[in-house]
Amino acid sequence: MDELIAELRQRQAASLELGGASRVERQHNQGKLTARERIALLFDDGSFEELGQLATHVYTPVTTIPNKHTPADGVVTGFGKIEGRQAAVVAEDFTILGGSLGINNFIKKTRMIELAQRDKLPIVWLFDGAGARTDEFIGEGLAPMHHFMDIAKLSGVTPQIAGVLGPCAGDSSLLPAMMEFIVMVEGTAMLAAGGPPLVKMGTGEDVTKEELGGTDLHCRISGVADNRAVDDADAIRQIRRYLSYMPTNTYEYPPYVEPEDSPDRRDEDLAGILPENKRRPYDMMKIINKVVDQDSFFEIKPDFAKMMITGLARMNGHAVGIIANQPKVMAGAITAAAGAKHRHFMDLCNAFHLPIIFLMDTPGVMTGPQSEKEGALRAGMTIAHSFAFARVPLLTLTIHKGFGYGAAAMGGLGAGQSTTLAWPNADFNAIPLDSGIQAAYRALLEAADDPEAEQARLEAELGALCGAFPAAEQMKIDDIIEPAATRPRLIQALERALTHRTQAPVPATRWGILP
Repeated sequence: MDELIAELRQRQAASLELGGASRVERQHNQGKLTARERIALLFDDGSFEELGQLATHVYTPVTTIPNKHTPADGVVTGFGKIEGRQAAVVAEDFTILGGSLGINNFIKKTRMIELAQRDKLPIVWLFDGAGARTDEFIGEGLAPMHHFMDIAKLSGVTPQIAGVLGPCAGDSSLLPAMMEFIVMVEGTAMLAAGGPPLVKMGTGEDVTKEELGGTDLHCRISGVADNRAVDDADAIRQIRRYLSYMPTNTYEYPPYVEPEDSPDRRDEDLAGILPENKRRPYDMMKIINKVVDQDSFFEIKPDFAKMMITGLARMNGHAVGIIANQPKVMAGAITAAAGAKHRHFMDLCNAFHLPIIFLMDTPGVMTGPQSEKEGALRAGMTIAHSFAFARVPLLTLTIHKGFGYGAAAMGGLGAGQSTTLAWPNADFNAIPLDSGIQAAYRALLEAADDPEAEQARLEAELGALCGAFPAAEQMKIDDIIEPAATRPRLIQALERALTHRTQAPVPATRWGILP
């Protein structure tokens, strides 16, 4: 037994050395941490429980290096605690054959998916690998589909998070796209179905890694990734923060944090954020940060579809989702990209029982040839599906304008809200009043001696019918509130809506065909 224990310890020590000192140094020189250093940052001190530490490569008749040394077979897997709560991790090790996917490497990954399903635990993927090892998979037949299906079945059951910290190509590149939160490290991360050499071979194009699948491409243009990080430590900090708002699984409610901010806090400066000229933009982020618990807002997808703001926050210690229009970008209109961003985030909140607060200021769904080409109609209407199956409290506050279907998509009338509030200056209409008058009263305007004066007269006359007070009189909204009272009124409505949490949480379900 002593000899066996000694051998065990020797094998364990060899695994901890990763690919050796020279390869670890090369990893550091590239500005990257090793897989084990990343895990140490992810989990609470001393909580990591490793599985599959002694795994190694599979020898095949065509293996290019028959005696290659692959500690843990290029991927470190196991469990640990994040702020005292259990989570799983899969961390690719670039110091071992470039973090490539081998047969046992793949088995380890699918084993972690299996255990995350069984134990209903969040799973964090830390990607830094170069695709499959061709030699090990020759003769294996068609690529398997079952691990993608298992991840899909896990969606909305437990949080699934991806940190793309280096190259991520081939089979591995498909996995992050299935996660609900993806963070990429600037300068080192690449996410693409194939690398530049494969693109050159297949299409003849010369592209850089950044052009093909860099952080800016996926965080700003494609929207495949959510957040960017300056380095590995920042990426892991964001992952830990994201999970702090989430329950361990859908059978729990999100964790409550004792607040340090008063629920009764008024802010007399809120009204001053709106410009006197209603056509001038303002920054919705200023309102959000004044309303939520201090320093609690964590924005999701800050660089993508900037006319829509999505993020996590706390209101009197309760975790909530925030969906808001950003008037300083395209007046807060809902584009195809904004609609997709809204829908995905709303589904995330519904899956994990986070109440949603809508801050509305939108002229509606974006119109024009480009918008139609992008499919704004379809993207916008997916939001209706999300509302139809939402089971979380929905709170709506109209800050300035709510026009057309855009207003409905931002939690307008008939969306099943727990409360609908508005500031006194709010405007409601099917379309913006000025353009509506030009369409409906064209003949009258053309016949007028002074068309501009007639337009102004009609806007003043009809505008009186479209404001917050007529809406309140007709019970189209529940109440008009002073801007200064926004935080306490939203918290009151939220905590009233949360009385149902005396009952066990029910997993989200949906039916139908998503547009």
